[in-house]
Amino acid sequence: MSFSSKVKGELSLHFGNGRHCEIAEIAAYVNIYGQIAVFGGNFCLKIQTENDYAVKKCFTLLRKTFNIETDVSNSRIDRFRKGNLYCISIIDQFLVKEILDSAKLEFSGVSGGMPLVSNSIVYQRDCCKRAFVRGAFLSAGSISDPQKGYHFEIVCPSQEISGQLQEIIHSFHIDAKMVLRKKSYVLYVKEGAQIVDMLAIMEANVALMDLENIRILKEM
Repeated sequence: MSFSSKVKGELSLHFGNGRHCEIAEIAAYVNIYGQIAVFGGNFCLKIQTENDYAVKKCFTLLRKTFNIETDVSNSRIDRFRKGNLYCISIIDQFLVKEILDSAKLEFSGVSGGMPLVSNSIVYQRDCCKRAFVRGAFLSAGSISDPQKGYHFEIVCPSQEISGQLQEIIHSFHIDAKMVLRKKSYVLYVKEGAQIVDMLAIMEANVALMDLENIRILKEM
């Protein structure tokens, strides 16, 4: 198992301090992977990902926070690529509205629009900022094997979403930089001590200790 997978496995079992943190983390999942589709005049909120840790955590949070009973569909991506595509679909109009209103999410289009948190009250508290970053990393983040080098990144689907996440990370005094890679905006940190701080923000304490031990041995 890669170091990145170990971090995500640890984070998938960590829950915030209350409903406000759970909503902040859900907002991050919808921010990265959410889509609004229209079926027969009704709206459907879809969250699609190839990451099994992310879909399990998001599913658990939705059930716990909004008492949603829904299913996760599972399909092969295509015959040329390995892995599965997981999809959480919410078709109840009341629940879709409740989730979007609670997470202050707005979509810039009628079908398949890009979600954006429209009000920073969702991550106003430090604990909610931590939950938001945790959700974003579980959704679209990676961290390199510290034995080989230091690199932490989160891939965002738009400049607005990336800028919002960058602002949250900067509030913890971490210099996350943004770069355009193909059609995605990538936030990255390459300094070992600041990657340790990122793990502390997300509350991945076991991974943090592992990384610190590796850094000490490498410096010796």
